[in-house]
Amino acid sequence: MNILAVGAHPDDIECFCSGTLLRYRAAGHRIFLALTTSGNAGSNVIPTTAEVAATREAEQLVAARGYDAEVRFLRFDDQGLHDTPQTRRAVRSAIRWANPDVILTNPPWDMSTDHAVTGKLVADLMLSLGGNLHPSDVPPITKAPSLFFWDIAAGLRFDPEAYVDISEHAEQKASLINTHVSQRAWMGEFFEDDFAEASMVLSRLRGLQSGTRYAEGFVGYQIQGFVADYRLLP
Repeated sequence: MNILAVGAHPDDIECFCSGTLLRYRAAGHRIFLALTTSGNAGSNVIPTTAEVAATREAEQLVAARGYDAEVRFLRFDDQGLHDTPQTRRAVRSAIRWANPDVILTNPPWDMSTDHAVTGKLVADLMLSLGGNLHPSDVPPITKAPSLFFWDIAAGLRFDPEAYVDISEHAEQKASLINTHVSQRAWMGEFFEDDFAEASMVLSRLRGLQSGTRYAEGFVGYQIQGFVADYRLLP
């Protein structure tokens, strides 16, 4: 299968679904990553948005090696993502580029604006993936992918419908999160808890809830013709 993870920022994928991607990769599936923004406002130390974007994209590429993933950067502004014809075309093109059987992305009810808009865009575009008349840089696809929303930071306002046991990959997940050095420094300016540790605490919580050591939680998207098939989770 082709597995596509669509994140609002570099680090989202590693924090919320990297254990699941590692399981998919171990089973022989192909991994694709798409980032709607490059997190180009995420630093008080790096002097320009262009340099922040370059830094964070480089960190994402390092993390992507952990899944042998192909990466597509859409490069919209951090904290400035909106639902527009331009963003719709870019996200639709990214989905078609991956030709996915499964899509993982941010939940549309996340209180982070970029997260919510990313999830909403992906969900809203599902019905247009096969349409010739929908603007795109990539031809239509014939698949009906299963879409799953991943967790929210600290588990706030997120009630998983399914869990993926990532216990065998927890150590590697922590290592992948730590490739996002600039984000770890940036988040350290605002939160007492360590950025990477907080992500693993959430995985431990989902593991406790599901009877495993570490897990990641998901909620399936359901609309006629695109009802998520939970059997496709690893």
